[in-house]
Parts: sequence; structure tokens; C-alpha cells
Amino acid sequence: MNEQATLLASALAPASLDDPLYYLKNLQAVVTWVMTHHHDLLDAEELTTLQQLLQLSIPAQALLARMIIRKGELFRSDKLKYDEIPSSANALDELSKYGFINSNPLIAIEQIHKHCRRDELLNLLIAAGSALPKSAKKSELLLALETLDLATSASPLHAWWPEAPFSLVSLQCMALFDRLRLMFFGNLHQDWSEFVLTELGHQAYEIVAFDPQFRAFGDRDDVNSYLALHHCQTALQEASDITAILPLLPERLSNPWLEYRRQRLGFQMAQHAERAGDIPLAIELYTGNVLNEAKVRLYRVLEKHSDDSLAVIHAIEQDLQSPLRLETQVHLQRILLRLSRKMGKPQPRPKRQKLPVVELSLNNNDRRVEFAALDALTAEDQQEGFYTENWLFTGLLGLLLWPVLFEPLPGAFFHPFQAGPADLYRPDFVARRKAQIDERLATLDSGEYRDLIKHCWQQKYGIACSLVHWPVITEALLDLALAIIPAAHLKAIFTHLLSDLRNHRRGMPDLCVFDGRLQSYKLVEVKGPGDRLQDHQTLWIESMLAAGIPIEVAQVQWISPP
Repeated sequence: MNEQATLLASALAPASLDDPLYYLKNLQAVVTWVMTHHHDLLDAEELTTLQQLLQLSIPAQALLARMIIRKGELFRSDKLKYDEIPSSANALDELSKYGFINSNPLIAIEQIHKHCRRDELLNLLIAAGSALPKSAKKSELLLALETLDLATSASPLHAWWPEAPFSLVSLQCMALFDRLRLMFFGNLHQDWSEFVLTELGHQAYEIVAFDPQFRAFGDRDDVNSYLALHHCQTALQEASDITAILPLLPERLSNPWLEYRRQRLGFQMAQHAERAGDIPLAIELYTGNVLNEAKVRLYRVLEKHSDDSLAVIHAIEQDLQSPLRLETQVHLQRILLRLSRKMGKPQPRPKRQKLPVVELSLNNNDRRVEFAALDALTAEDQQEGFYTENWLFTGLLGLLLWPVLFEPLPGAFFHPFQAGPADLYRPDFVARRKAQIDERLATLDSGEYRDLIKHCWQQKYGIACSLVHWPVITEALLDLALAIIPAAHLKAIFTHLLSDLRNHRRGMPDLCVFDGRLQSYKLVEVKGPGDRLQDHQTLWIESMLAAGIPIEVAQVQWISPP
């Protein structure tokens, strides 16, 4: 750990929850972090605003923090009262003086209806000369508001209701705080409330160096590109006509992780066009997209709408010669078979490996089927089993690759409270770290991996890691796995995981059963009555069987009570 990383981490030490202003101190820490770490990505006006914020009185800062944490940008003054803030009125005056809020914003009719209670709307309408029965529903009052002279334009609250017993204030700095939130989190789906109120520091995290050369955002244009993608996605969720949104989509971006986000957004746009029935546009957007999911959707659309099935068949056959995810290959082969039958030239189905299945007839004692099967499979002496599902091998991989996971690379770490790199499940995760990953995997050949994994478990236990679920990776399970599972099997599983970590971390067998007498193990996928293997589970099992890894499917049937 370098000195700068230590200093920055200590600067972000969380406030105690016993402090009534802990949320403010956490937000102040984030603001200071961004100003320190991303100083050059903020313009002069933004820096001045943030410096001014930190110079406000504590009550004014606290009230602003409360408003930022809450949803929306418009607030009733009588709903801004907090025990730790002695005078909300004085704090609002200070915030208004320095431009953080507008104490007399223009209010549209929908906002009046949203922020006023039913009885208040009745009083407003009576003051405006409207006569309505007191039994009128709030939804009916909106129609009455629309008849007022002011309804055609936004006006201050006092123009709507001169006798209003409260005021409405609006935040004027949310765009800046959205930018800060993005630079800190690296995304805009995390909001201030979940982090400032609950997450900051209530978990141990690995300390990562935050040198400028490793920043995710290289310059202000990167931040602006992300915000443009976010605005485009927001518009997509709200719009019915995709053609109006397409011009908002940025051109190809030079930043790799931002370009990946752009491709995913382009895929969503293609899906939107397909659902809307604009098939030519959907085909155009799918064709220009590099994601495997786009290729599958493209051929499904062409299967239904193309007049030249033979050309589609040739295109699929050509794509099947290129590197594709296993699931993508399965989907394309199914489309190919359907089109071939349609053309009167049926092709033989690809041969699938026969999976080993064991039938279990068990009593249903209101237990999960996995645990009932586990008991049955470990009934003999010196057999010990664990419900591991997708956690055992991802956990072992995480422990082996720990230094690689937490190596600072551009686009990987945004703040000191990450459980892993932001690019962990992106397609280029392995390529960016190939030499380091190969070096760690080579320890499986030399035998060093056992000491490396056990030492990491001892040193890092409890520290958040995206690949390690600590409650499952107990010392007992770890010791058995390292002693009994052959290194060649671990290498095959790790290699398979790393070939497509986003998808291959799903579908692993439910149970791991060890036989102490034979010093052997097996993996077991459990299926209850009426349940069947999904594609990703079948593919995982087939891949591991090909590597000589012992796997079976336990098909459970419940024994009817006498």
C-alpha cells in the first residue's frame, strides 16, 4: 500500500453512527475525495461551489445534505425539520443566499398537486374561488386545478396560494452532485442515501492505490460521455419512439469501458425497436452491435422476418466458426436447425454428452431439496458435504487471484469502498491482466497455490470481495478442497470461469461431497420433482465432464407419507 492510498483512505474514515451528523460528515468526506482525486475534472465554477459548500455553517450543510439524500429536487419547508438542525429557517436562508436552493421556484400544476395534501388543495381551490365538495378525491382535485387561470404556466407557490402555511424550495445543485456521484461511484444507479446513510465504512475493504494514472475517468470528456449515455438511457425508458432518441447516442468512444456501456445501450435500443415493431431498425442496430446477445437476437429476428432463409443459414454457419460464448453457440445452433427444417433440409442435432444421473427417493420433511439430498449423499462414514452452489470455486479463484483483483487499473476502481474491480464482469477483464493471471494460475502446476490460497484466507478473511462469499468459504471447507480436489481440476474450472466470468459463475453444481476414506470428491447438481437443468447448467456440467471432473445430477423424488 502506498502512502497516498493510506492518506486518502484515512480521509474517508466513516463517521460514527452515534454522531447525529454522521451523514453530513460522510458526504463531506466524499466531496473532499472527489475534489482531491478528480480536481482537474471539475471546472472552476464547480470547484468554487464545492469550496463554498464546505464553508457554510454546519446547520446549512446538514440541511443541504438531507435534501441531497432525499428523492427529488422540490421540498416543503415544513418537511425539512430535523432534531440535529436547530433552525431550518435560518439554514434555508443561508442556502438561498449562496444559490444552493431557490426559495421561490416556479411550480407547475402537477407539482402543486403532488406536494399538497387533499385538505390543502381544497383550501387552495376555495381561496381561488372554486367550489368543490369536501368529499372530492385528490385525483379529482387535479382536474379542478387545471381550470385555474395559472394552470397554463408555472408560477411561484404564493401566486397559487397566497395563504399557504409553508413554502416550497428547490435544489439548484443536483446536476453537480450527480456529477460527483458518478465520479465517486463510477455509476449513477447508486444513490447518496444508500451510501452516505448506511454503507460508508460498515464493511472492511481492501485498500487500493488511487494514483492519477489509474483513474477510471481520464478527462472531463469521459465524464460527459457517461452522463450523455445516462441521459440517453433515461430517455429510452420514457419514450415510445426510439427514432427521436437515436441521435442522442454518442458515437464510438475511445474509452474501452465507456464503449462497452455504449454497446449495451445500443443493444437495449435494438430491443426497444424490435418490441415496437420497427424490424428494419432493429436489424440495423443488432447488426452493428458487438455483443453476443445482439447476435442471437439478430438471427431470431431474421428467422421470423427474412425472406431469404438460406442466406441467414449461411451467415449463422459462418458466425459459428468464430469465437462465441457457449450459450450463444447453443442458441445459434437451435436457430440453424429450425431454419434447416423450414428449408426441407433437416440437419442432425449436435450430439450432447450423456449426463450421469442418480435417482434419490427422499422423505419431504419441509426442507430444501438440496439439503435433503446432501444428507442422503453423506450418510456413510467419512463423507462430508457442503452446500456450495456458485460460491466454492469462485471463492477459491478470488483467493488465488486476490492481488490481481485489487490491482489498480484505469476503469477498475473509483473509490475505496469497492468489493472488486468495476470491470470484473466485462469482456476485457482477463485480457487486461493476462500476464498476472497466468502467473497465478501457474502456481497450480507448481503446487504453490495451496499456501497462497490459505495465506490469503488467513490474511484477508472478512474483507469484501466480489468473488468470495465468506460465510461459505469456511476453514473446514477450504482445507478439504485444497487437500482433495486435484490441481488439474481447479485449473480447468478456473480457466472455464475466466473465459466468461459474467456468465460462467452461474450454473455450478449445488453440492460438493468429500470422501475422506478415498480422498475423493464429487460435485452434485440437485433437481427436485418437476425441475430440470437450464442451458447454462448443462453447459457447465458438460464442460467439466470433458475435463474429467466428477459431477452427477441428483434427481430427487419425494416419498409419499404412509
